[in-house]
Amino acid sequence: MYAVEVFDLKKRYPKNIPLPLRKVEWVEAVKGISFKVKKGELFGLLGPNGAGKTTTIKMLTTLLEPTEGEAKILGYDIRKDAREIRKRINLVAEGERTLYWRLSAYENLKYFARIYYVPKREEKERIEELLRLVGLGERKDDLVMNYSRGMKQRLAIAKALINDPEVLFLDEPTLGLDVQSSIFVREFIRKLVDEKGKTVLLTTHYMIEAEQLCDRIAIIDHGKIIALDTPDGLKKLVKDEDAVEIRLKWEGTFDSLPWRMAVVDEDSERGIITLRGQVDEEELPKLVEWLVKKGAKIISVEQKEPTLEDVFIKLTGRGLRD
Repeated sequence: MYAVEVFDLKKRYPKNIPLPLRKVEWVEAVKGISFKVKKGELFGLLGPNGAGKTTTIKMLTTLLEPTEGEAKILGYDIRKDAREIRKRINLVAEGERTLYWRLSAYENLKYFARIYYVPKREEKERIEELLRLVGLGERKDDLVMNYSRGMKQRLAIAKALINDPEVLFLDEPTLGLDVQSSIFVREFIRKLVDEKGKTVLLTTHYMIEAEQLCDRIAIIDHGKIIALDTPDGLKKLVKDEDAVEIRLKWEGTFDSLPWRMAVVDEDSERGIITLRGQVDEEELPKLVEWLVKKGAKIISVEQKEPTLEDVFIKLTGRGLRD
């Protein structure tokens, strides 16, 4: 049995507040997506902001009612069996306001343990074990308001494990974290799958995170899944094409660029832009010449190993940051 099954799931929102005599405009956040997640798998939804990732997570965790389509979590229907599903899952939502900042870490976990009816005889041991696992054992009595952002995120993950969920949903779990905290969180997530046998569905717009963590990845853009495979399988889509990265200074726009390139980095302080895309050896001199004629100052041109960013650029003509 699959842990997650999604069939043609859709979600529409009204663009404005419905009023009498006003025509309601609708925004399609999710446009009919389908996928399955195996038990014990770490599955990623990779896409830019606004692609429909968070909306999908909210529907699967029974926080939003789908407009159309079906989904099952551990065999339970998200419409009919919301209560049964909530017993067996948990969610780490984007942002820090899922915790009570005026309580200590221990008090937070105790509160959520009571909400999930954790047996009293197991409560203390489970809380202390979770705090130790996320590296907060020595700070358990400190108020959360005094924690760093990375510490708050680690506590949020501990909170999401308080009911020992079979399926864990993580919405942008490393967003805004420093490098050290991001590494800790990523390694911890991978251990949950490899050592604890959890099923994890992760959303991210960080391609490195998706590539390092996920067993399979669905690339989502404008509410649609445009590719689904293992990280290596996705990169085979661009394996025979040269990935080129060009760093330059230019005040122009790339709308009229005749090649499929995307801005993947922008250093506003130094005015340096990084372009990336698939360009063969014959076309590369033409591309550089075109940029120079348009007034660009070329800093460097390098060939790179294909990444998931190149897959996204090939499929959409844009970078994940767009």
